[in-house]
Amino acid sequence: MTVHRILSTPRALLAAGLFFGVAAAQAATGFTVNPKQEALVTPGMSAAEVRMALGSPEQRIQYGNEPGPTFTYRVAAWPETLFDVDFGANGRVASVSERPDDRGGDN
Repeated sequence: MTVHRILSTPRALLAAGLFFGVAAAQAATGFTVNPKQEALVTPGMSAAEVRMALGSPEQRIQYGNEPGPTFTYRVAAWPETLFDVDFGANGRVASVSERPDDRGGDN
């Protein structure tokens, strides 16, 4: 039993390392969401609540003519789609929308 336990430890460490590596890479590039997750975001939510529900956005943009930022997430769907969460001046979700991803999959 001891020999088997010692041999399985490197496998467990490798699996844990791969898991955390993939999680870190996903967090760094922004999360891909699905339509069920999109439905969790409702007007009035704070940016922190959106991040808790969906994770880090792929992009955070502050358009010059808008009162608050826009978080953009990639949607796991075909055709490639983006999900935008627009915030108002009060820092709360003002609107949500989907749009085609004209940038292609590598951007």
